[in-house]
Amino acid sequence: MEIAEQASSRTPRPGPSRRSAWFWVPLVLLVALVLVLGWLNKTPWWGWGLVAVLLVAFVLTSSWWLRRGVALRAGAWLVAGAVVAGTVVLAHPGPQLRVAGGAEREATQPVETAEGPVTGVRNDAGTVEIFAGVPYAEPPVGELRWQAPQPPEPRSEVLVADRFSAAPVQATTTFATRALSQTIDIPLEETFLNPYPVDEDSLYLNIWRPAGAASADLPVIVYVPGGGFATGSGALPLYDGEALASTGEAVVITINYRLGVLGFLSHPELAAESEYGASGNYGILDQVAALEWVRQNIAAFGGDPGRVTVAGESAGGESVCILGATPLAEGLVDGIIGSSGACMGTEGNTEDGDQSDSRAVAEDAGARLAQELGVDTVAELRELPVDRITEAAEAVGPHWRPSVDGYVLDRSPAEIYAAGDQLDVPTMVGSNADELSIVKAFPPESVTPEEYRATAQEEYGEDAAAFLDLYPGESEEQVLDSMLQAQADRVFTRAMYRWARLQKDSGEAPAYLYFFTHTPPDEGLQEYGAYHGAEVMYAFRNLGADDDADYAQADYLLRDQLSGYWLNFARTGDPNGAGLPGWSTFADAPEQVMQLGVPSGMAARPRPAAIDYWMGYRGPIA
Repeated sequence: MEIAEQASSRTPRPGPSRRSAWFWVPLVLLVALVLVLGWLNKTPWWGWGLVAVLLVAFVLTSSWWLRRGVALRAGAWLVAGAVVAGTVVLAHPGPQLRVAGGAEREATQPVETAEGPVTGVRNDAGTVEIFAGVPYAEPPVGELRWQAPQPPEPRSEVLVADRFSAAPVQATTTFATRALSQTIDIPLEETFLNPYPVDEDSLYLNIWRPAGAASADLPVIVYVPGGGFATGSGALPLYDGEALASTGEAVVITINYRLGVLGFLSHPELAAESEYGASGNYGILDQVAALEWVRQNIAAFGGDPGRVTVAGESAGGESVCILGATPLAEGLVDGIIGSSGACMGTEGNTEDGDQSDSRAVAEDAGARLAQELGVDTVAELRELPVDRITEAAEAVGPHWRPSVDGYVLDRSPAEIYAAGDQLDVPTMVGSNADELSIVKAFPPESVTPEEYRATAQEEYGEDAAAFLDLYPGESEEQVLDSMLQAQADRVFTRAMYRWARLQKDSGEAPAYLYFFTHTPPDEGLQEYGAYHGAEVMYAFRNLGADDDADYAQADYLLRDQLSGYWLNFARTGDPNGAGLPGWSTFADAPEQVMQLGVPSGMAARPRPAAIDYWMGYRGPIA
């Protein structure tokens, strides 16, 4: 009996040569999990190598833990799953600065600027010279955080401007966004999902000039990136100025500016310490500083400092609208191109739906941020790491955008334009037919027709019936369509129409209004129509820069038309030119727009009854 028991006690548990389902089934599941996570995460080769080492080590140690009890075996698999899955998620592609120039990266001759000499690089064709990452202000770090931008320090050495700078501080790619881009077709993926490193030290601009343009006196287009004042970068391929500059007709510039809470924090203490008695709007002051740098230096690059057109889409459109409203940009702007974004909303409280905060509301938001962070002074705020500040800012609310501070803006921009106090320069503005269609890719929580009608009654009161006639909701699907259409009409089409009309009513310079209707031929995006931002690639002549659509002859014709309008406008203040459909001013054809599509031409302005409804609306409006 004893001998039998001893023999039994020495019987080995399953080892490597006798691995059972306890080993093979979990291993197959773990490998499958790793493959899926790695694909979703865009894991690079070194990440796969690290995961392979971990899996091999785990298999080699299995001869020990497979001999143990059920609890230990199960625990070993859980630990292995957590370690390997965590490794494959953490092993993602790191953000890299974008490099300028062609494959050969041939250097340009030095160009003398006020701060010192700078060299760039040529494109492969030798037709364009690129100067990327040129500083226009001192890094806004340390004591310069939340101060007006300071001029860059002079330098004696040559600045090699062959790569773009870090993007302003904003959200970077995460596992969720990488997985999203792997599973659905996202329009302008690199534009929406910032692929570059971020840093407070980001006040740089990028210049594209035609080769041989050193003394050409070409018009200058300065592009302000969009992104809701929360994201964006002048380095994005969508805004690359090479194709536009290669026409030989303009110098093209993109800029960075401070975003979010770092660009738009207001606080009573900041106002007290400033030379001008106000705070906030640092991102707009950055844009003004960039334009001052352009006026001082662009002649050395072949640009005419007396013909500078500012352009922007979305928050970039709102920015150039504000540049037209602030006296700080006097003498710096000779034309404005605004796309799908304007400063024609109400002032008050962004939490209530207004486009901008009053000074009191903005400063209160800044005080609440300090309280959220547990600090009492701005000096303490400046010592905190950026990630703590941005995380707390999200909890405070949507206040980190332009406000009526009393310095950059002494009234709401809409009031400034209505009074005729804007920069009276030629203005070309418009919006797209399907501005909010992308929301359908991630639809909000469904709203029943009953809830929709009740909300309309509460918000619009005696105007609710008119609202529901314009935006009916007999089914949940129709409710969603009406909600998106109402927001697009109110925020985009109305704003651009009002901007053009106010320029016509209160200014002498002409205004031109467009409506972009063309659906880019990306197979996965047909259902979204002329979505928000769809026109930018056509204006920059960058078809295919941030997508893989199969463009047809009609797309290239539209590209030539829209970029042609831009170049003509930058040169003369009038988009019209040889070979282009005639474009009437707003004064000459107030009930028509230039419809940019297939074909392009003057057409009746879109949705006039709906736009007139919003023109008369007196509630908060963004």
